[in-house]
Amino acid sequence: MAVAPDSAGAQVVRLAVRSLVVLASGVMGTGFLGWQAGVLVAVLVALSYLLSATLAPRLRAPFGRGRLLRTLHRNGYHVVPGGHSRHVAIGSGGVYLLETRTWQHAASGEGDSWMIGALPAERAVERVSAHAAHLERCLHLAENWPGVRVVPVITATGRLPEPVVYAGRAVIARPRQAVEHILAQPTILDPQDVDDIARRFAA
Repeated sequence: MAVAPDSAGAQVVRLAVRSLVVLASGVMGTGFLGWQAGVLVAVLVALSYLLSATLAPRLRAPFGRGRLLRTLHRNGYHVVPGGHSRHVAIGSGGVYLLETRTWQHAASGEGDSWMIGALPAERAVERVSAHAAHLERCLHLAENWPGVRVVPVITATGRLPEPVVYAGRAVIARPRQAVEHILAQPTILDPQDVDDIARRFAA
């Protein structure tokens, strides 16, 4: 399933919501500080939206979940929901189970004491790795595509000791580095294999 860009309807709704926020900010400012302050607050809020819309496309913004998935899709990957904030990406570089709920705290620690926020990293890795192994069995990868495995990828915020951290069979990386890692993998599946695996997953 491709992740489509915002529709015209979504853009209209977003514009309406932002307009209401500007109006509400002005009314609140007027109520607390007088009409001059209300006008100033409304103008500043509107200006912040304008600057965001003007400058954001020029900045190298971090990957969000939607942007991550769209980038993979544009590079030939089939991207389908895998449940529980997970997606499966199937392309020339293999099959990846993406934990696309970016953790809200940095991965930290050393040796065996890795943490992702307050959660032990090994627990997060165990969960997503078990799901990846289950997918392998359901897709019959070992029988039909020997050597191809489902690679779990966990996206995390904050600094990591390396751009890509390997934890058992799983990969932990910031969203942008996770995408770059996947796209940098050598070709192991031809287009027909990719389509066949995607069909099996959708069945």
